[in-house]
Amino acid sequence: MRNTQRIQKQGIILSLIGGILFLSLIIVPVNSDDVQGTDFTANITSGAPPLTVLFTDISSLPVIEGYRKWTFGDGTETIDPIGNIAHTYTIEGIYDVQLDRIDSEGFHSLIKYAYITVVVPTPTPTITPETTVTTPITTIITTTPTTTIPTTAPTTSPTTAPTTAPTPKPTVQIPSEFYGQALYSSNPVPVDSSVVARIGERNAGEVIVATPGIYGGPGPFDERLKVYATLDEMGAGPVFITFWLNGTIPAGQTALYQSGSAQNLTLLFGTVTPTPTQTQTTVPTTTPVTTATTQTPTPTQTIWPPTTPITTVTTPIPTTTTITPTISPTGTQGLTLTFEPGWNFISIPRVLATGADTGAIFSSIDMAGHSMWRYNSTAQLFDRIYPATRLNPTDGIWLYSAQRTPLQLHFAGSQGIVERALFSGWNGFGIISIPGTPARDALVPVENSWEYLYGFDPLNQTYEISIVRNGAGSHSDLRHMYPGNGYWLYMTKNTTFEGIMPDV
Repeated sequence: MRNTQRIQKQGIILSLIGGILFLSLIIVPVNSDDVQGTDFTANITSGAPPLTVLFTDISSLPVIEGYRKWTFGDGTETIDPIGNIAHTYTIEGIYDVQLDRIDSEGFHSLIKYAYITVVVPTPTPTITPETTVTTPITTIITTTPTTTIPTTAPTTSPTTAPTTAPTPKPTVQIPSEFYGQALYSSNPVPVDSSVVARIGERNAGEVIVATPGIYGGPGPFDERLKVYATLDEMGAGPVFITFWLNGTIPAGQTALYQSGSAQNLTLLFGTVTPTPTQTQTTVPTTTPVTTATTQTPTPTQTIWPPTTPITTVTTPIPTTTTITPTISPTGTQGLTLTFEPGWNFISIPRVLATGADTGAIFSSIDMAGHSMWRYNSTAQLFDRIYPATRLNPTDGIWLYSAQRTPLQLHFAGSQGIVERALFSGWNGFGIISIPGTPARDALVPVENSWEYLYGFDPLNQTYEISIVRNGAGSHSDLRHMYPGNGYWLYMTKNTTFEGIMPDV
């Protein structure tokens, strides 16, 4: 199938040169060498114990104040301000290695699964030929043992998961968002002030005030205060958030961190000492969470209030604006997506028609104040989707819906070649095959670079049983992937997905 795609691709390029065929869109792949991201190397990845490994942080951006944490997989964690650290493994095993760091782009965490293998080598026996043996070697058993693993998947599902089933689920996180009024001594907080969220002593989010007395807005596309918690913080119990004006003046309100929530919270600064409160909106427990670092330095803030008098301005909280596309689709009706109440993980299976190829197509969905998200594999954080955000084939998108709602996609008449850069670790992904197809076939373009994937069940708000490359039973890679469904796809290395989408 891979060769067929290459031949088809070459045929399209020749047709372009001859002027016979015009492709309206070719998606150019992202060169992973040009993308700033988190990465590390090891001078050796396997050997006998004691095995000393030198790890080196090769990430593109410098860490803030040298904060960097290594988790070696054997129960050991180390803070490393330099970026080069040696660790000795003394026990046999296969170890995951995790690097947590903070840079100017935010909190990042990279896990390389089964990265270090420590094993005692098996000695090779020395065979001494026996020259005195006269009996013909006729007693050697040459039949295949009955315990040989069959080459085909069993016809019935095993009662236990195969050893190839992954134990981890995606560890990516949708932030907790806040918006509303911001007042200082009953006066609106002025423009260009910053509202900072803290978890403990760590700055966990910040937003700049653009309208006097207002920080963020209720619309799903409005700017908001986004707050991320770390796994360590969430593992210790309820996570409380405090709010600070320009990092120096506390608000009298606090909030409980809940990933995926969007909360309208009026903040009154300089009047009351913050006290924890636990009255918050419940969000799905299946919302993905992201591994992040446990601390970050507090940046220097400009002290406010200013020395000039403050003029009181009464500004109402902005109302939600429904955004409707102003351009009528010119393409062909394609797949219909159905959004269930709660979080939905969907994907874009084709090049969308002009006028129906941005985030504005979701304006008919009642998102209950939530934002839409697309996972950035290089930064390992979610990116907001706005009305003008272009939607591309294979994009995986998280979207909250208050009720069951269908949405008709419109495809461009002329399609072309899709080239999508996939990165080591988790990727939000969707297939371009219509109708559904076995995962083994859908992922042929990346060959053996993928390890496993998870779909999401919006009706039950849970992840589906994982599909494993070369898996069997309920984890078989003969299970279908479906167009329009989003998937978490785990890659073992950086690679490029290439596919040809037929015209519609």
